[in-house]
Amino acid sequence: MDASPTGLLLSSATGLVLGAYYTLNKKVSGAGNPLQIIFWIFASHLPPIALWLALHGGSSVDPWYFLPGLCVLILTVGGNFFTVRALSFSPLNLMMPVMCLSPVLTVLIAIPLLGELPSFHQSVGIALAVVGVLWLYAPPERPWDLLAFWKNFLQERGALPMLFSALCWSLSAPMDKLALRHADPAFHALFVFSGLSIFVYFWIRARGEWDSTSIPRRFWFLLLATGAAGAITDILQLFALLHTPVGMFEAMKRVLSQVFALGLAAWLFHERLTRPRLIGITIITISVPLVVL
Repeated sequence: MDASPTGLLLSSATGLVLGAYYTLNKKVSGAGNPLQIIFWIFASHLPPIALWLALHGGSSVDPWYFLPGLCVLILTVGGNFFTVRALSFSPLNLMMPVMCLSPVLTVLIAIPLLGELPSFHQSVGIALAVVGVLWLYAPPERPWDLLAFWKNFLQERGALPMLFSALCWSLSAPMDKLALRHADPAFHALFVFSGLSIFVYFWIRARGEWDSTSIPRRFWFLLLATGAAGAITDILQLFALLHTPVGMFEAMKRVLSQVFALGLAAWLFHERLTRPRLIGITIITISVPLVVL
């Protein structure tokens, strides 16, 4: 399957909106209980998705949809939970690069699951994206020391949660595409986010944390904005997957979201872009044409 111009445009838009979504996640991560944050983000997805389904004028689904649909639901809970945890511990510009490791896993998973093989130059582009990620973790005083990645990575409290998040998202995209073979995008989005909201609500209730913790009022606008950005990201993603191989889509989405989020982090949070990070961003930017051409 080759990507169409529509697919490339949708993939690019998904990456840019996702970068804004992660930046808003960082802003809202200090609002309190991570599960309550996730619940309100999921719940705020529902009005635009329900409107989309209503405007769509009905939906089609077959019984084979529900297994991959449930897998997407579970992986989305895990991906969001670990993301919020990671961003509450560590700077955005150290966490976002980890997400660029997910395209490699996605490409490998898509081979047996979807039968989508990357071309040689696409594989080179994805490998360059990973090298760029490693470079972002090199120490400023030794910008060529890629091996220092592991030491710096393991010292970050948010690193392992973000790695688990990347694993969840790398599995989620192929499952999304598999689900879309059996249902239209509007039904899939409503099923997943309705299920997510109900699941997380009862999880919080079971832990006895619904009444004992609350989100401060000053964070409500940020929560709604985060949910809106997430809903737009998910709608764009579902349409992009209809026109783009999943490995190519995931690489474009992660690379563009990272570069955009790092720029926003430098502007909003005054997170410094050191020489290794600039080198890494440059390499990642060079990798994108190899992935998409």
